[in-house]
Amino acid sequence: MQDQSEADLEARRRSLALEGAFMMLIDGLAMRGTISADEAEDMLRILAKSSDLSAARALTSMRMVERVKLLRGGDGALTPGA
Repeated sequence: MQDQSEADLEARRRSLALEGAFMMLIDGLAMRGTISADEAEDMLRILAKSSDLSAARALTSMRMVERVKLLRGGDGALTPGA
């Protein structure tokens, strides 16, 4: 039973690390203009739907992407760095 709980803990730890890495990647790509703010928001919404904790973690990224969109004149489809 202990092996199963250790495996569950390891799986949770790794999934949180992957989620964090994806959010960081999405933020960076949106800020550089490689992907549009609309695309970033779509990806972040998918991550946020996985759990309440994921939604809370994605909120900061969503705010950053929204500010990027505002800096680009409200154009969520603009990708100036692409």
